[in-house]
Amino acid sequence: MKRYRFFLPLVRCTLYLVTCSLLLFFMGCATPPAKPSTEYVWPPSPETPRIKWLTQWSNRYDFGGPNPLMTFLIGEDRAEALRRPTAVVADTSGSIYVTDGEQGLVFVFDQEKKVMRFLGEGTLAGAVGIAIDNKRGIIYVSDSRLDKVFGLDKNTGNLVISIGALKELSNPSGMVYDEERDRLYVSDTQHHAIKVFDKDGRLLFKFGSRGFQDGELNFPSYLALDGKGRLFVVDTLNFRVQIFDSEGKFLNKFGKLGDSSGTFTRPYGIGVDSEGHVYVVDSAFNNFQIFMEDGAFLLNVGNSGRKPGEFYLPQGMYIDKQDRIYIADSINRRVQVFQYLKEQK
Repeated sequence: MKRYRFFLPLVRCTLYLVTCSLLLFFMGCATPPAKPSTEYVWPPSPETPRIKWLTQWSNRYDFGGPNPLMTFLIGEDRAEALRRPTAVVADTSGSIYVTDGEQGLVFVFDQEKKVMRFLGEGTLAGAVGIAIDNKRGIIYVSDSRLDKVFGLDKNTGNLVISIGALKELSNPSGMVYDEERDRLYVSDTQHHAIKVFDKDGRLLFKFGSRGFQDGELNFPSYLALDGKGRLFVVDTLNFRVQIFDSEGKFLNKFGKLGDSSGTFTRPYGIGVDSEGHVYVVDSAFNNFQIFMEDGAFLLNVGNSGRKPGEFYLPQGMYIDKQDRIYIADSINRRVQVFQYLKEQK
C-alpha cells in the first residue's frame, strides 16, 4: 500500500503535464496565428504596393491580459474569442463590431477603452450581417434564425428597434445604413429582394425578384454603398455584383461564374473605397478581388492559409472612411485589417 502511495504523486504530475501539452496543442490549432513583425503588401515588389496588412483581431487578449492557457485551465463562464465571425463594421472612433454566428453575439473591440465587450446577449440567435448608424449610435444586426433585424445601442447593448413583422423577412443577411438618407438596406435573401427601411423600422420600399435578368436577384447577400449613394449588391448565386441607385433602379453589373481572377465562385463581402474601387470577398477562392466600378479587374489579395493576407472561408467586409479594409476571416476566427494605399500625387 505504501508503494502505491509513493507513485500517486508521480502519476498525477505526469497526467498534468500531458494535459497541459494537449491543451497547448489544441489551443494552437484553434486560435489565430500571432501577429507578425514583418510587413505584408500587395502587389509585391517591384510593383507599387496598393494594399498593406495592418493587424488582426480575435479575442480579448489582443488588448493585453492574462495568459490564455491559464484562463482556459481555470475556466470562465463566457466567450472570450471569436468562433465564427460573419460580418464586421467600425465606428468613427475606430472600434470594431463583429457578428459571431456561432455564439449569437456581437463582439466589440473597443479602441477607446482598450477592452473587448459584447452586444446582443439574450437577444440574438443567428447573427449574420451588421451595419452602423454612427449619428445615433445604433448597431443593426440581421438574425437569420429569427428572421429579424435588431437595432442595439452601441454603448449599452440595449434593444432600440426590432424590424421584421411576421414573414416580412426570410433569412436576412447583408445590410448597410445610409446616413445621408437615414435608410437601412437589408438583403432579404430567401425572398431574393432588397428591402429598405426608414430609421424607425418602417418599410419604405423593396426591389428585386428571383431571376437572372438585370435587376433580378438570386440569393443576394452582402451590401455596400459608395460615396455617391449607389448600392452595390452581391448577387451570390448569379455570381455577380449589381449596382443600383438609392431608389433601387438598376444601373450596372459585373462578374460571372469562373475559377480565374475577375470571376466569382462564392462571392460574399463587398466594400467600396474612397476612390471608387470595388472589393469583393470570394469565400471559395479565400481572397478578395479589387475592381474598377465598371468591373475591370485590378488585383486579388490572399489565398488559403493562416498567415497575414491568407484566409479560410472569409465572409463579410467593411471599408471605413480612412480606407481601412476589414475582413471577417471566418474559420480562422479573426478579423484581418488592411489599408488601401492611395497613389501619391
